Amino acid sequence: MKKRIFALVTAVVMMFALAACGGKATLESILSSDEWQAEKKTWSDTLSSTGISLDTVADGNTLVFEYHLPDDEAFNAFGESEGASMADAFLGALETGDFLNVFKQGYGVSLDAVRCTVFKADGTEIYRSEIK
Repeated sequence: MKKRIFALVTAVVMMFALAACGGKATLESILSSDEWQAEKKTWSDTLSSTGISLDTVADGNTLVFEYHLPDDEAFNAFGESEGASMADAFLGALETGDFLNVFKQGYGVSLDAVRCTVFKADGTEIYRSEIK
């Protein structure tokens, strides 16, 4: 009987330990979730007609939106000011919508910042900005 109780207690403790490990979301786990991927697809679909692709990555506890410009004449001429216009408009919309708090309420994770980075087709970073 003592062995059964010990086994039961051990099983319960292990169950709570596993639940605690799996229950706390991280930014990386959120970004790989089906829910986030569906949201990202919606944003990407909005950009698809421009040829711009969007990716989201975690840099520690900073959510990074990466805009990748297509390889064409118009976008190859983009410089820092065009990248700034694009990134700052996006981050401004996130600030207006109180994105950091909405993200925390929706996913249970407090972000240190949200960054937007714009890359040319060759991988050159032309602009980066963030909100905290």
